[in-house]
Amino acid sequence: MKRLLPLQPNAHLSKLERCGSAELLRIFEACLDSGSTLPASNLLDGAWGRLFSELFLSAEELVEEIQQGEGRFKNEHEQMLRNFIKMDCAGGGSFVFSVIRNGGKIDRAALFMIADLDDLAGIKRDGVLALEMLLDACDKKVRPALIRKAGKTLLSRVYDRRDLPLIFTIFGLCDLGPDDLDAIASVFSKEDLKNIMSRSRTGKTALEVFLSVAESMKRYPQMERNASLVRNAFYISARKDTRTAKEKQPLRLSSIPHSSHDRKRP
Repeated sequence: MKRLLPLQPNAHLSKLERCGSAELLRIFEACLDSGSTLPASNLLDGAWGRLFSELFLSAEELVEEIQQGEGRFKNEHEQMLRNFIKMDCAGGGSFVFSVIRNGGKIDRAALFMIADLDDLAGIKRDGVLALEMLLDACDKKVRPALIRKAGKTLLSRVYDRRDLPLIFTIFGLCDLGPDDLDAIASVFSKEDLKNIMSRSRTGKTALEVFLSVAESMKRYPQMERNASLVRNAFYISARKDTRTAKEKQPLRLSSIPHSSHDRKRP
């Protein structure tokens, strides 16, 4: 009778567990120097996750410290990692897509905080942009930081395969929350949102969808609102409001700055 031999532990993972930050950084530096991610492709995902999980306890802590300029490694190391991601994107983005699909919350947060997001907006996998995929996969607690970093140009002028600007990807997320809308309001003025539409300039404007989502958040419990989002993609259909006109309060978007040409209050 054959005896089943015990599986040997993964040598690469075992090695990474013994690596410190300096050794992990050298893995990426070696790939950058060689101009290829292939020699250590089976190490890279694990090295990325190990590097940042050793330095930070949560995705929120990572984002906060990097935003405040309190990174836990030198600026030249951060730039080296940014250049590594740029090189990977130039070669199709195998590492980037792997982190987005398989990484944890800290891994993805580190990716969008370190990377030049223009690079992620320029690569696709199965017709889906890396930035679009990251907006969907990112932990909701740090997604507002991703929205702010992506900024006006990427969210309004980069289109998905439906020919919709990426801001509509955000509106279609089932776990969308008030913090996401606040982040959008910090990036776009009311006039900006009025001018954002599909590439064909048909359908609803981003402002109309923003107002619909904001009103839905005020009226309906989260689970009911999320079910509506699943059914209707980025558009939430209006439901009958049982409140009287006297009870209904007007929706105010005081957080969205008005342009100098728009004097009316919403």
